[in-house]
Amino acid sequence: MSHRPRVKVLWYINPLVGALAWKREERNNFSYESLKQLGKTLDRTGFYGALSTPAGGHDAFLQVASLIPVTEKIRFLVPIYPGIIPPALLAEKAATFDAFSGGRLLFNQVNGQDFQLSRYGNIPAHDQRYEVSAEYWAQFKRIYSGERAAFNGKYFSHGEIADLSIFAPPGAGKQFPHTPVWGSGDSHAGRQHAGKVLDTYLIFLRHPDKMRQQIADAKASAAAHGRQLRIGVLGSVIVRKTEEEAWAHAESLLTRTGVPYFVQTINFWFRLFGRSGDLDSYKSENPQIQARVEALRAGKIPDREALEVYPNIWSGVTIWSPIDVFDTGHGSYLVGNPEQVADRIRELQDDLGIDTFILSGWPLIEEAETTAELLFPHLDLDHEESKVYAQPPKLAAAA
Repeated sequence: MSHRPRVKVLWYINPLVGALAWKREERNNFSYESLKQLGKTLDRTGFYGALSTPAGGHDAFLQVASLIPVTEKIRFLVPIYPGIIPPALLAEKAATFDAFSGGRLLFNQVNGQDFQLSRYGNIPAHDQRYEVSAEYWAQFKRIYSGERAAFNGKYFSHGEIADLSIFAPPGAGKQFPHTPVWGSGDSHAGRQHAGKVLDTYLIFLRHPDKMRQQIADAKASAAAHGRQLRIGVLGSVIVRKTEEEAWAHAESLLTRTGVPYFVQTINFWFRLFGRSGDLDSYKSENPQIQARVEALRAGKIPDREALEVYPNIWSGVTIWSPIDVFDTGHGSYLVGNPEQVADRIRELQDDLGIDTFILSGWPLIEEAETTAELLFPHLDLDHEESKVYAQPPKLAAAA
């Protein structure tokens, strides 16, 4: 008898609409109607939830809160930069969302880059951000669970919190023990932080051998803190009835995007993330990555041999990543027919203990429907319902 856990499959909620949404000139006009249609599609087709990735200055919380009335089951994974919202205020927002949605809120803890945080006036040093995060989420969890004592920490402080429970609407509830906190972090500090703070640790889809040590380090950190850690991957998917159709679509995304876009965007990434040089001067120690670089320099699209890092795991293009030349796993896809993609998912479950897959494909609505129709019948999906309590179970039992 198999002990493989059921798999959670999430999608993305993003206002960038179109088959090549990463190219400004190829995007369709965003509308609230299309956002609602996406939410309804994910809810109807069996996705566990969706990661909110707002664009154009949209607020992630408001974006998904607007979908509560038109959905019933999917959970919403909302990005949070620790410290931008005070812990007590975040606890109030989470309690409100959980009460109104039936406990369908998840948090995606994001440390962010300097260019993201500077707009909020909060730029702690890179490794210090994990220390800030650890204190932030510990305090959030205490407040969410009902602790009202004053707190004087290294980064966050507040006075005694008034007990406003007598004003709570009848039936209002919270998740127990707290709204789950997911997140990523590839550095040594990030892996240590994952074990101490996170409930689900997210990594980018890559060659399994490159994910293995990352997962082992995070789980070891969790064990050292007396905790258990679930593992998820961030990637994309192209599933078609036949393998040939899937790979043809993958290759068409690259050719329709074009070499000029890849060169321009990769060079922009050099500046954005403070890397020296550009594509013309860059050299990778990974021969497969170097083959991509040389193809782009020659004005050509890299071939499948340069992009398929593992059977059915392919480096493509997404709205947040051009072709991966930095060997980070950004922009990786699962590609193949339904049996092939399902087999690869089960292999990653069995080999690395991954039970959560946050996937995407463009156009978001059409690819979500295709993925659900073709892939989901081959997977044992997790549809666990949220558990929301008017008060924690131990208090309810003692009442």
